Amino acid sequence: MKPEKLQWEFWSEDLAVGHAAVDDDHKRILQFIARLQEAFQRGEDRQVVAEGIAVISDYSNGHFRREERMLEAAGYAHLPQHKARHESFRTYVAHATDPEHPIDQGDLLSYLVDWWVGHIAAEDKMYRASLVGKDALIRAAFADT
Repeated sequence: MKPEKLQWEFWSEDLAVGHAAVDDDHKRILQFIARLQEAFQRGEDRQVVAEGIAVISDYSNGHFRREERMLEAAGYAHLPQHKARHESFRTYVAHATDPEHPIDQGDLLSYLVDWWVGHIAAEDKMYRASLVGKDALIRAAFADT
């Protein structure tokens, strides 16, 4: 798939989990993906693209750590499965950025959009009820942002 063919709005209130810190993280990640798409469309060199992917990867890893701390403190029953989904993202990005096995830019963008939008809309919304009334836990988990 060509990167210029990927059309999407990077944020919709339908994606809101309902907690500002979590939603802000999600918005930033999706904004980084939108910027990567723009870099692909402009035909930026490999270094600019690699830096864009690194920003997405680094910020995502920080988000995963914060989210997992929050879910652990909240006693979320499905935390092991949630962590496994985060690990699947890390594995894909590591593979996608391996110079020995380059992945098509369009495929990478499609994966990033599909994974993040799907993860937020389905898996992250599953923990919503577990966080009701636990605002202090959320603030503590996201204090490093």
